[in-house]
Amino acid sequence: MASIELVNDHLCIESKPGQTILDAALEHGINHVHACGGHAFCSTCRVRIEDGLENLNAKNEAETKLASKLGLPEEIRLACQSTPTGKVAARRLVLDKVDEDVIMQYGGSKEPRSLGEEKEASVLFVDIADYTAFTEKTPAYDVVHVLNRYFFIAGNIIKKYNGRIIDYYGDGFLAIFGLDDDPNHAGNLIKAGFALQDAIDEFDRDIHSLVDRDFKIRLGAHTGNVIWGTIGIEGMEKEAAIGDTVNFASRIEQANKDLNTKFLISEALFKKFEKWCTVSGAFEIKAKGKEGTHKVYALDRMMAPMPG
Repeated sequence: MASIELVNDHLCIESKPGQTILDAALEHGINHVHACGGHAFCSTCRVRIEDGLENLNAKNEAETKLASKLGLPEEIRLACQSTPTGKVAARRLVLDKVDEDVIMQYGGSKEPRSLGEEKEASVLFVDIADYTAFTEKTPAYDVVHVLNRYFFIAGNIIKKYNGRIIDYYGDGFLAIFGLDDDPNHAGNLIKAGFALQDAIDEFDRDIHSLVDRDFKIRLGAHTGNVIWGTIGIEGMEKEAAIGDTVNFASRIEQANKDLNTKFLISEALFKKFEKWCTVSGAFEIKAKGKEGTHKVYALDRMMAPMPG
């Protein structure tokens, strides 16, 4: 017999030869969700294999088809199609009816909705320095006018360098480079960042005829893996990038205010382009949700055209 450790159930059960994880769990009285009856028509029985992936059978045609459609990573398996041959540790990912409804919602049909796709990407957060002071001293109509002009200029620069703005949050935006699988995503982000600074310096001079306030931006960036998928309830869903790479890029951008810097990037990003850019300083920051301190660099200028 093979053994299955069900991590979130704090149980270790035995499975008979040829028995799937789902059948073994049900036999032991575990309410393992399987909306389609265990026929690989949905993904509600999915589990994350935390140990012993090599002790499972290879994906069959049905599981391969669904996994490809949903962009499932290798460690996510359908319990109804996975047969252990040795010790396996698995975590159930759909625990109740609410989870099942979340997975099954999609335009009112029973087609499973995408779980997201892991992508290597570079993440850029941009916000307006002293935005609160700007809005307090500027009529609301003028604020909207200025923001629309700002986002128009910034958006065209992001597009020029193959990035995509995926979210706006009042005074700033989040842009991702690499969603199109462009291998030059990190370099494109750096180029876009410098182009944004130049364009907003000019923009700042232009808007003084409308509002007597400085208009400056702050940028923060990191590179790594993100999960790209759809979140939200049916009819109000949106595409989103999720993961530590996104969270850390946001923390880096926020550090600009305390450090009095304009364009901060992570060490991972800097190491790719230290030959091409000069810096005005290197700093150690703490980031909420991450242990220890992390090195970041304040970019000054581009020394020479970067490859790609």
